[in-house]
Amino acid sequence: MARSNQFSDRLVDAMLGDLPSAHPAPSSGRQLAAPRTTSTPKPLKKCTRIRFVYFSAANESAPRSLYHQKLIRAEMLLDRLLAAHAAGQRAMAPTLGNADEARANVRPPRDLFHPNTLEYRRWYDESGALRRRPLTQESLANLLVTVDGLSREEAKNRAVHRSHALAEADQAWLIERRRVALEQRPLNKSEWCALVLAIDGIYEASPGSSHVELSNREITCRVAALLGAMLDEYVAPPFCADVLNRAFAEQHLAHLRRTIATCQSAPVPGDLLIGPVAWFAAKAARMRAEHQLGLAMSHGCAPEMRLSGRPVVTVVGGRLRTFMDGWRRGRLSSSVVYPTTDTALAG
Repeated sequence: MARSNQFSDRLVDAMLGDLPSAHPAPSSGRQLAAPRTTSTPKPLKKCTRIRFVYFSAANESAPRSLYHQKLIRAEMLLDRLLAAHAAGQRAMAPTLGNADEARANVRPPRDLFHPNTLEYRRWYDESGALRRRPLTQESLANLLVTVDGLSREEAKNRAVHRSHALAEADQAWLIERRRVALEQRPLNKSEWCALVLAIDGIYEASPGSSHVELSNREITCRVAALLGAMLDEYVAPPFCADVLNRAFAEQHLAHLRRTIATCQSAPVPGDLLIGPVAWFAAKAARMRAEHQLGLAMSHGCAPEMRLSGRPVVTVVGGRLRTFMDGWRRGRLSSSVVYPTTDTALAG
């Protein structure tokens, strides 16, 4: 459930600190002079919630009522998103839906499967006793290697493609998600899609030049950029509006580059990697990094999302380290320039 270390609260404040409000400064008419004071002005309160701008109740009509419903739906989901992030959780998982949650939490009847099937062994042990939690893909693959004598590659292939087992990180996220209070519960696939549809609908329903519509269009662009900056794995731009997709893609690419540039991970924190363990760990990390970059470099990807470098994962000093375009004298190659925080937030 841990969130990414590459997206901090400071970035949230920078992206949401000056959103348009429902009370713009008057552009005409007599303005009251502000009283002179010698006291130090109070600092602005940090924005921890996203609020859109509404039409007045006196001008309420059926089209604007539907418009307001989209605003409310987007606000509710964004409140949960920011609350989950503030609580230190992974705020959303666009690839994990209700079916995946059922695979991690709903136990099938004992007599529904033969004891030799993978689905039975995922939920029950050799004696037929119910497991405390279903086996993950990693645990099921280890069981097939130790008990059935399969090779590591064949065991992993069966666990991934011939069972309903989930990856360890995904299953832990889905199980813990159900225990979180609703106001802080992270968004799954269906809720992510609902948020995307609401943001798209707000942007498309704001074609005018009124303060309400202009403000909401700016807020939707900020929200699209925020979503791109919070995703640790590559997700194709999901919006229908090109403006929203560009804002999403720019921040998503910047976040992926920051994540790759600072990637230093090990299967067991604190332990040095030597021998075959180091080789397998580096290979797995390299495959994950190449998969993410391959998606970002595909021809169907937006030009803003394409990367030019290739990852190099190796063991240095007993630790896994990921570099882009090679490693020279213990430092990253200068052929790839990773954006700073200010550059990532530009636009």
